[in-house]
Amino acid sequence: MAGLAVLIATAVQAQQTGSMQIYGRLNASVERIKIDGRPAVIGLRDNDSLFGLRGEEDLGGNLRAGFVLEGGVAVDTGNISSDGFFGRKSEVNLSGRFGMLRLGTMISEAYYATADRVNPHNYDSGASADALYAYVSNGKNHVSWRLPSWQQLTVEIGTSLHEKAATPAKNAWDLAANYDLGDWSFGLGHTQWEPARQTTLRANYTIGAWMFGAYHQHSRNWDTVLYAVDPTRGSHRTTRVAAMYTAGANEFHANVGHASAANHRAESQALQWTLAYNYNFSQRTKVYALYTRIHNGEQASYRTGEPGVSFHSFAVGIRQFF
Repeated sequence: MAGLAVLIATAVQAQQTGSMQIYGRLNASVERIKIDGRPAVIGLRDNDSLFGLRGEEDLGGNLRAGFVLEGGVAVDTGNISSDGFFGRKSEVNLSGRFGMLRLGTMISEAYYATADRVNPHNYDSGASADALYAYVSNGKNHVSWRLPSWQQLTVEIGTSLHEKAATPAKNAWDLAANYDLGDWSFGLGHTQWEPARQTTLRANYTIGAWMFGAYHQHSRNWDTVLYAVDPTRGSHRTTRVAAMYTAGANEFHANVGHASAANHRAESQALQWTLAYNYNFSQRTKVYALYTRIHNGEQASYRTGEPGVSFHSFAVGIRQFF
């Protein structure tokens, strides 16, 4: 109740002094998940549902102040994310002719510029989320500068301050760039966190009812399963391609990703593929069905945490934005 009171007070104050929006995404599915060697499990699964507040105030002279507060909520249990009430994003920003200065906790813009744009079937959430992308990032204590847009090019650079913590012992850095050119769109993302680093290039192309996307990533010293720095992992490459065909309210998706052997270790490669169908009742509400499978090599453990064990999931669900 105390948290709800704070939200209401924040909303009232924002409405009195500037603009404020309550927004969110509720996404739940009934899934049959099968991990090789274990019985299949059928249950209700949350797919990265979220709730947020954002607002801004016009300070005059082309200067604006804004904020974002966003947290995860599990539709299947009603619980708040273990990251905290606003663990996904909590940022204050100032924008003007100089671009935008952002301070707080945020999801890596390097990810948004690349992998996020190649997983449109379910917004890269839930069991069919990209299990192979190396998300090298520390979004806490983050300071970033989004440069003014120029000729359809946007660039953002940032750092996560280590604040003398033992882990990480150094600041994390990231760079993101997006460039639109007619039917083409390109992205670049680079992040570095102590010995771990990744660089990803992305391209999308739209022609008529078809949309095609792909990214290629090179990463080092990052454990994709545990989301942690691992100096022993060495380098590996991940490539993903996707296609979407739209016919009225219907969307048909196919998505395939491949991770090479890590540091050239035999049988540590993996393949993930997804087939999906979406029916959009509106821009806010859709129903969907999808099947995703991850084939792990004998020394790979993507999504399962167990070497050589593969993952399968069939899901039907509902997603709504508000």
